[in-house]
Amino acid sequence: MASALTAKAAVPAEAPSEPEPQAAPGQLKVLSRTLKVVTASRVELHNISDRVRAHVRASGIKAGFLILSSLHTTTALFMNEFQAALMADLTEFLEQLVPQDAGQLHNCEDSSDCENKNATAHLRATVLGHNVTVPIEGGDVRLGQWQSILFAELDGPRNRTVTAHLIGI
Repeated sequence: MASALTAKAAVPAEAPSEPEPQAAPGQLKVLSRTLKVVTASRVELHNISDRVRAHVRASGIKAGFLILSSLHTTTALFMNEFQAALMADLTEFLEQLVPQDAGQLHNCEDSSDCENKNATAHLRATVLGHNVTVPIEGGDVRLGQWQSILFAELDGPRNRTVTAHLIGI
Protein backbone atom coordinates (compact mmCIF):
# COMPACT_ATOMS: atom_id res chain seq x y z
CA MET A 1 0.00 0.00 0.00
CA ALA A 2 1.50 3.27 -1.08
CA SER A 3 1.54 5.93 1.52
CA ALA A 4 0.24 9.31 0.61
CA LEU A 5 2.46 12.24 1.44
CA THR A 6 0.79 15.48 2.16
CA ALA A 7 2.69 18.66 1.65
CA LYS A 8 2.06 21.49 4.01
CA ALA A 9 2.96 25.03 3.29
CA ALA A 10 6.00 25.97 5.28
CA VAL A 11 5.20 28.55 7.88
CA PRO A 12 8.17 30.82 8.30
CA ALA A 13 9.43 30.98 11.85
CA GLU A 14 9.30 34.43 13.29
CA ALA A 15 12.77 35.84 13.25
CA PRO A 16 13.95 37.47 16.45
CA SER A 17 13.86 41.20 16.14
CA GLU A 18 17.43 42.40 15.86
CA PRO A 19 18.49 45.80 14.75
CA GLU A 20 19.86 46.06 11.24
CA PRO A 21 23.65 46.14 11.21
CA GLN A 22 24.93 49.66 10.82
CA ALA A 23 28.07 50.40 8.88
CA ALA A 24 30.24 52.87 10.70
CA PRO A 25 31.29 55.85 8.64
CA GLY A 26 34.90 56.19 7.57
CA GLN A 27 37.52 54.34 5.64
CA LEU A 28 39.16 51.12 6.67
CA LYS A 29 42.55 51.64 8.32
CA VAL A 30 45.23 49.02 8.72
CA LEU A 31 48.07 50.06 10.99
CA SER A 32 51.02 48.27 12.50
CA ARG A 33 52.80 49.29 15.68
CA THR A 34 55.73 47.80 17.55
CA LEU A 35 55.96 47.46 21.31
CA LYS A 36 59.32 46.79 22.91
CA VAL A 37 59.50 44.84 26.16
CA VAL A 38 62.80 44.71 28.03
CA THR A 39 63.02 41.95 30.61
CA ALA A 40 65.41 41.53 33.51
CA SER A 41 64.97 37.90 34.61
CA ARG A 42 64.38 34.42 33.22
CA VAL A 43 60.60 34.41 33.77
CA GLU A 44 58.55 37.61 33.99
CA LEU A 45 54.90 38.51 33.49
CA HIS A 46 54.08 42.03 32.26
CA ASN A 47 50.73 43.78 32.00
CA ILE A 48 50.95 45.60 28.65
CA SER A 49 47.31 46.73 28.59
CA ASP A 50 48.03 50.44 29.14
CA ARG A 51 50.66 50.52 26.39
CA VAL A 52 48.30 48.75 24.00
CA ARG A 53 45.45 51.14 24.88
CA ALA A 54 47.69 54.12 24.12
CA HIS A 55 48.43 52.74 20.63
CA VAL A 56 44.76 52.09 19.95
CA ARG A 57 43.67 55.53 21.15
CA ALA A 58 46.39 57.25 19.09
CA SER A 59 45.38 55.32 15.96
CA GLY A 60 42.03 57.06 15.58
CA ILE A 61 40.33 53.71 14.94
CA LYS A 62 36.91 53.70 16.58
CA ALA A 63 35.72 50.18 15.70
CA GLY A 64 37.66 47.13 14.59
CA PHE A 65 40.18 44.64 15.87
CA LEU A 66 43.58 44.64 17.49
CA ILE A 67 45.80 41.63 16.80
CA LEU A 68 48.87 41.31 19.00
CA SER A 69 51.63 38.88 18.08
CA SER A 70 54.84 37.96 19.82
CA LEU A 71 57.80 37.70 17.48
CA HIS A 72 59.59 35.19 19.70
CA THR A 73 59.17 31.47 20.28
CA THR A 74 60.05 31.73 23.97
CA THR A 75 57.55 34.43 24.94
CA ALA A 76 53.77 34.39 25.16
CA LEU A 77 50.76 36.69 24.99
CA PHE A 78 47.50 35.93 26.74
CA MET A 79 44.63 37.54 28.62
CA ASN A 80 43.85 37.11 32.28
CA GLU A 81 43.54 39.04 35.50
CA PHE A 82 46.81 40.72 36.50
CA GLN A 83 46.92 40.13 40.23
CA ALA A 84 50.08 39.29 42.18
CA ALA A 85 48.87 36.04 43.77
CA LEU A 86 47.42 34.81 40.46
CA MET A 87 50.69 35.60 38.65
CA ALA A 88 52.59 33.62 41.31
CA ASP A 89 50.11 30.75 40.84
CA LEU A 90 50.55 30.88 37.07
CA THR A 91 54.34 30.82 37.38
CA GLU A 92 54.11 27.82 39.73
CA PHE A 93 51.63 26.10 37.38
CA LEU A 94 54.02 26.48 34.44
CA GLU A 95 56.88 25.11 36.56
CA GLN A 96 54.80 22.05 37.48
CA LEU A 97 53.51 21.57 33.93
CA VAL A 98 56.92 21.93 32.28
CA PRO A 99 59.69 21.52 34.87
CA GLN A 100 63.07 23.10 34.18
CA ASP A 101 65.63 20.60 32.88
CA ALA A 102 63.26 17.64 32.69
CA GLY A 103 65.34 15.90 30.05
CA GLN A 104 63.83 17.60 27.00
CA LEU A 105 65.45 16.56 23.72
CA HIS A 106 65.79 20.19 22.61
CA ASN A 107 68.30 20.65 25.45
CA CYS A 108 70.30 17.51 24.56
CA GLU A 109 73.44 18.02 22.47
CA ASP A 110 72.91 14.63 20.81
CA SER A 111 69.42 15.61 19.59
CA SER A 112 69.52 19.35 18.98
CA ASP A 113 71.81 22.09 17.74
CA CYS A 114 70.33 24.58 20.21
CA GLU A 115 72.89 25.86 22.69
CA ASN A 116 70.41 27.87 24.77
CA LYS A 117 68.99 24.95 26.77
CA ASN A 118 65.60 26.65 26.58
CA ALA A 119 63.20 23.82 25.77
CA THR A 120 61.22 24.70 28.89
CA ALA A 121 60.58 28.21 27.57
CA HIS A 122 59.47 26.90 24.16
CA LEU A 123 57.04 24.42 25.70
CA ARG A 124 55.58 26.95 28.16
CA ALA A 125 55.10 29.49 25.36
CA THR A 126 53.26 26.89 23.31
CA VAL A 127 50.85 26.29 26.19
CA LEU A 128 50.14 30.02 26.69
CA GLY A 129 50.07 31.08 23.02
CA HIS A 130 51.66 33.81 20.93
CA ASN A 131 48.69 35.90 19.77
CA VAL A 132 45.80 37.85 21.25
CA THR A 133 42.90 39.38 19.31
CA VAL A 134 40.78 42.03 21.00
CA PRO A 135 37.85 44.07 19.66
CA ILE A 136 38.15 47.83 19.40
CA GLU A 137 34.99 49.69 20.38
CA GLY A 138 34.58 53.41 20.90
CA GLY A 139 38.25 54.01 20.12
CA ASP A 140 39.52 51.72 22.88
CA VAL A 141 40.23 48.03 23.42
CA ARG A 142 37.22 46.15 24.75
CA LEU A 143 38.32 44.13 27.77
CA GLY A 144 36.26 42.55 30.51
CA GLN A 145 36.31 44.04 33.99
CA TRP A 146 39.22 41.92 35.20
CA GLN A 147 40.96 41.23 31.90
CA SER A 148 44.44 42.46 31.11
CA ILE A 149 46.70 41.78 28.15
CA LEU A 150 49.74 39.96 29.48
CA PHE A 151 53.19 39.36 28.05
CA ALA A 152 55.22 36.44 29.41
CA GLU A 153 58.99 36.34 29.19
CA LEU A 154 60.02 32.71 29.51
CA ASP A 155 63.71 32.80 28.49
CA GLY A 156 65.06 36.14 29.67
CA PRO A 157 66.53 38.50 30.28
CA ARG A 158 66.15 39.84 26.75
CA ASN A 159 64.85 42.65 24.57
CA ARG A 160 61.54 41.54 23.04
CA THR A 161 59.16 42.75 20.35
CA VAL A 162 55.38 42.55 20.08
CA THR A 163 53.56 43.68 16.95
CA ALA A 164 50.19 45.35 17.21
CA HIS A 165 48.05 45.25 14.05
CA LEU A 166 45.05 47.56 14.19
CA ILE A 167 42.30 47.05 11.65
CA GLY A 168 39.17 49.15 11.63
CA ILE A 169 37.42 52.39 10.90
